Amino acid sequence: MRWRIAYAVMWLMTVIAYSLPWARVDDKVYIGWNFTAPFSITYLIGIILGLVVVAVKFRPVTMTVIAGILMILGVTGAILGLSIAGIFGVARAEAGMSLAFLLSLIYTVAGAYIGKKMGVKKAQPASKPS
Repeated sequence: MRWRIAYAVMWLMTVIAYSLPWARVDDKVYIGWNFTAPFSITYLIGIILGLVVVAVKFRPVTMTVIAGILMILGVTGAILGLSIAGIFGVARAEAGMSLAFLLSLIYTVAGAYIGKKMGVKKAQPASKPS
């Protein structure tokens, strides 16, 4: 149960990072939820896959690695889009994007370890017939 709680806390941190400011274009601030869809949609898919692991423990290690890679790709795509807008001098990055990238890396590695611990069940000793 404690591994599941640890995993849920890590997953919640990635959701919070998605809710922080990612970019500023002119005077409008964009968070992960309203950032340009093609760039951060994979991060959202990663969050949903992580929720599946939290809710039903379905293949925790595999799903965590896939979710983490999708989150990393989502932030990388957002950085690419922001860089293109930055060339024209209309956008700049906010702290949430960097935090989301860092948490995605941590989630991928530590989450897979926690997922492995979460999926392991201790074998009950077999009772000997009398």
